[in-house]
This record gives sequence, C-alpha cells and structure tokens, in this order.
Amino acid sequence: MIARLARGAGLDPTRPAHRRERLVSLVLTILVAATAVLFWPAQPASAAPDQCSAADWLRAGKNGQLQHCINKLPAASSTISDCMGIPTPSAPDSGFGGWFASNPKVKPGVTGLYSSYGYSGYDYPLYHPDCNGSVLPSSASTTTTIANGEMMVATGIVGAADAFREKAYDPGSMWGWADKLVTSATKAIYQKVFTVFGVVTIAIVGLYLLWRSRQANMSDALTTAGWAVLVMVVVTAVAAWPMVSAHLADKTLLTSLGIVHDAVGPQAKNLSPAQCPNAQRDRPPGVPYDPDLCKDHREPAVRASDTATQAVLYNNWLRGTLGSATSPTAEKYGMALYESSALSWQEAKDIQRHPSQRQTILKQKAENFQRIAQQIKTEDPDAYDYLQGKDGSARVGAGLIAIISALAFAFFDIAASLLIILGFLIFRWAVVAIPVIGTIAILRPASAGFKRLINIVVAAIFNIVIFGAGASIYLFAVDLIMNTATLPGWLQITLVWLCGVVGWLLLRPFRRITQLGGKSPIGEIAHIGSWHRRFFSDLKGVAIGAAGAAVMGDIEAQDDEGQGKRKRGKPAEADGDGQQPAAPGAVPDAPSNSPDPAGAPPGGAPDRSTDAPRTPEPAGAPRGAGRRDSQVWVPETGRYADGSDSYDDLAASVGRADARISESTGSVDRELAGYERADANRSRNP
Repeated sequence: MIARLARGAGLDPTRPAHRRERLVSLVLTILVAATAVLFWPAQPASAAPDQCSAADWLRAGKNGQLQHCINKLPAASSTISDCMGIPTPSAPDSGFGGWFASNPKVKPGVTGLYSSYGYSGYDYPLYHPDCNGSVLPSSASTTTTIANGEMMVATGIVGAADAFREKAYDPGSMWGWADKLVTSATKAIYQKVFTVFGVVTIAIVGLYLLWRSRQANMSDALTTAGWAVLVMVVVTAVAAWPMVSAHLADKTLLTSLGIVHDAVGPQAKNLSPAQCPNAQRDRPPGVPYDPDLCKDHREPAVRASDTATQAVLYNNWLRGTLGSATSPTAEKYGMALYESSALSWQEAKDIQRHPSQRQTILKQKAENFQRIAQQIKTEDPDAYDYLQGKDGSARVGAGLIAIISALAFAFFDIAASLLIILGFLIFRWAVVAIPVIGTIAILRPASAGFKRLINIVVAAIFNIVIFGAGASIYLFAVDLIMNTATLPGWLQITLVWLCGVVGWLLLRPFRRITQLGGKSPIGEIAHIGSWHRRFFSDLKGVAIGAAGAAVMGDIEAQDDEGQGKRKRGKPAEADGDGQQPAAPGAVPDAPSNSPDPAGAPPGGAPDRSTDAPRTPEPAGAPRGAGRRDSQVWVPETGRYADGSDSYDDLAASVGRADARISESTGSVDRELAGYERADANRSRNP
C-alpha cells in the first residue's frame, strides 16, 4: 500500500499490488521494526498492574499476609499431579531437627520462622510440571538427595542448640519430672536418716561441749553449739519445703537472666504502625484491627531460635532452591515458596483436631507452589533451573555451608546452655543430699562435706549468671551479624564462630562448676573415692588434738590437787632468807629414771638448784629422790602431785606431751599433703 501511494494519488486503490510493490512494503516494515528495537529496547518482565510489588511481598511475608499476594498471581496452566515433584509439606516437628523441637506456643504477634514453622520444609524440590523427568540431568536426583541429607544434619545441630537454650531458660519444663523425686527422696532421707542418726550426732555434740567446758573455752563452745543449731535449722527447712527451696533458686536466677536478656538481647522486634497493617485504620480487607499483633511477645530464647533458623537453615535453603538468598527473586518469592512447602504449628494443630482438613490444606499449598513456580519461570529462568534441580552441585555446596554454619553457631551456644542446665540440676541434688550430709555436719569438726556442698551450690549460681550473661551477649552479636546485609555469607559465619571462641576464652576461668572451691568437677567426680580418706584424716586430726588437750587437762588437774593438799596442811614458817625450813617427814624431790650425769653422786640426782635444799627420802619415795618446794610426794598414789614418778619437773612433762602431739600432728600433715599431691596429679592427668 505504501508503494502504491508513492506512485501517485490517482491510482485505483482496488487494483491488486504488484510483486514489486509487496517487496518494497516488506523491506520498509523490517526497517521500521529494526529501528524500534534499537531505540526502544524491550523491558524486562514485571508484575502486572494488579499484582503485588516486591515491597508488597516483603511486607506480606512479615505480616503473614502472603496469601493475599499469591491470589493475584496467574492461575496454574496445568492440573496438579503427583509426578510434578511438588513437595508435600511436613510437620514442624518432623525429621532430625524435629526430634528436638517443641511448640513454643507464642502469643499472636510478631513471629519468626522457628516460632511459626519449626523445622519443616527444608528439603530441596525437584520440580518438573510436565512430568517429564528426562529433561533433568541424570545426577539431579543423586545430588539433591545428598544435599537434603546435609540439610537434615544442619537442622539437627540447630535444633539441638535451640532446644538446650530454651530448656536452660525454663528449668520448670526441664526438671518438672524431678519434682516428685526430689520431694519423696528428701523427706524419706530426713525421716529415716537425719531423725535417727542426727540424735546420735547431737548427743556427741553435747558430750563434746560438756567435756570442753572443763577448759573454760567459751568461744569454741559457742561456735560448736551455734554451728550445730545452724545445720539443724537448714536441714529441717529444706526437708520441710524441698521444692520451695529449689523453685526459689530457679525464680531468682531466671529473674536475673531475664533482666540481662532484656538489657542486652536479642531485642524484641516490635513493628511500627507504618509496618503493621493491623494497627492502621486504612488496612486491606480481611485484616483485623489489633495493635497487639504488632508486638513481639516471644521469649529471648525463642527469638534467638528464630534468628538461628533463618540465618543458618532458611538462607541456605534459598541458595539451593533459587540459586541465591539475596537475589530479587529470592527476596520476593522465597518466603511464599517456603510457606507452600511447610506446615505451621497452627496448621499442624488444626490437622490433628480435624483430620478431614488435611487434604484441603495440602491442596491449597500445592496450588500456591505451582503458581509461584510458574511466575518464577516467567521472571527469572535461571532461578527456575535451580528450582528444578538442574544445578545439583550448587545444592550440595549449600548443604555443606549449612552444616559449617550450624557448627559455628552452636559451639558456644550449646556449651553455655549445658552449664546453665547443670547448675539447675545441682540445686535439686543438693536438696536431696543436705539431710544426709547434715547428719554428720552437725559435728563441726566433721563439717567439711557440708561446706563443700554449699560451696558447689554457690559456684553453680555464679556459673548460671555468668554464662547466662555471656550467652545473651553472644546471641545479640549473632543477631547483629546475621541481619547486616552488607556482610557476605562466609564472613557472617566466620564472625559468629570467632564470637563463640572469644566468649569461651573469656569465660574460661568460670567453666568449673566448683570454681569457688578450687576443684575441677571432673576430678571431683572421678576421685569421689578419696572423700572418705579426707574425712577420716580430719577425724584423725581432731582426735589427736583432743588427746593432747586431755593430757594437758589431766596434768593441770593433778597439779591443782597437789596445791590444794599443801594448803590444807600446817603451814611452816619461813626463815630469814625466805626459804621454808626442812622438817622431818618432808616430801622429797622427784627421782630420776635417767642415768646419773657425770660428776653427780652415785645413786643420787644431779644438783639442779643450789637454792633448794634437799632432805632425806620419805618412806615409799623412789630412791635418790630429792626434795624441792615445787613438788609434793603423794604416798596414796605412789606419784608426785604433777603425775610423774621421776624427778622431772612439770615443765619437762608438759614438754614431752607437746613433743608427742607435735609429732602426731606432723604425721597427719604429711599424710594430708600426700593426699593433696595425689589429687592434684589426678586433676592434671584425668
């Protein structure tokens, strides 16, 4: 037509065009099309005007309104069939990770992946809508199976870390089963052991106080009596209210941990009214008005579980499913694709209550998956190839990265949680052990076991607070690192691992649960057989001290008795030089059992004092006994008043007693030093 117009306006328009005219028209059409391509290039595929934008998809994923955007996608072009490879959603507590999972039961509001879906849906799909599996590489099935196994291992590691952390901060759910055991065991031991043998120990304490009263040592007597009363009060109170004692410690420590977590993190992620449609007056249809749904009601441990699940599991699932965790396609359709492959806690609960709804829920999720996959094929063919499993090596790599990430994250988290759990366990066992140990500890010299138990309990309290604070700081650092989009994935994992190593090194001096006592918990458990040796060594030292005190008391009593007899006798008048004159029948000096020294008269005692005159031996006195004013011979006992049968004076007798006590004490000290060296060697080389 253009060629004919070019020839002139007077031509008949109904006349058929010649062949040459058709050729000219074709050339001109091609020229116009080429010009349009050069100057007006084709635009990439974009959402239809009535579809959700990328920002709408992100907002819907945070608010749980993904179905609103999915409904705007084009309908599926084919009927759903089992041969398509659409994944069947699994329960939140299924698989290896599900072995550790439990429903956190979070109040409606801001939630995360774990608090909403548990560990469901972390399997890579093999999607082929035409049911023609031959279009996939022959290794696709093998590599996908390997990658799914890797994701299973990573899910189990993260699940263990999350489970230990949640139980560490909720001792009631961890040790609730032990309440009946602690109550029954404590009361039984108190009635059968403490009330029976405790009476015997109290009687021993009474006899000990009566005996010590002879020494007029008021401070020691009061200390012994006060210690016995204190132990009895503590044991009676614990036995009367065993669970109150344990739960009181739990509540006190949980309050401390809660304050630390609220101050440090992970922080609550409340949504502003601009981000939450539930707080907006002009909101989409079907969205209820409830500003409380914009608040984060999760516990700190659950918030940490959500962070770890998203950073370690979800991001690596996206890398193997869509080729990247940060691409526009992954950010736009990733959460919707995951939601179509997993069951939430609420959906699993609805299926359990109403099994007839199972097919309806699964069918809806399959249709959503098909529509999203169809849209991904249109917008991003490369991501669609990953979705089909054509790049299986990338999936294996993503699974391996997931395992490494899980290990780096869980290293310090699990260690801190286990030490906190061990601290709460020590409280309960201490409640059971107090009546047994207190039965012996009433006697203050045998109170080492009771003091050691209190020491361990106090050390456990410090370990719980210290490692709770350390874990809080660590989780806060993990949350910041994982939510910093400018950091590449490998650097995020490296920083998380380094934070765990630094935390472990900084808290290393407090790792020992009995640090306040200077003992290693492993060494204490391994060398439990040495406790009886230490106990009997303490008793031996107490016995030696008591024997020495008895010797001293007997000597002093006999000396006092002799002085009393001298006072009852008729006093003699002193001569001019102040010396009492000798009288017939005077008591002689003490005899000697040792050989006569050189120069001394045979058969006589050495002259030890030139001022003390010597008198003849009285009847019955030992041979060679001389007399001094400081000694009095007692014929009724056949000994001198100081208890000796020789001419050694009182100071010599006391000196020999002190020497014997010192020798026995030195032997005990050497034996105890040997035990301590043996324990130290076993602690260094367990």
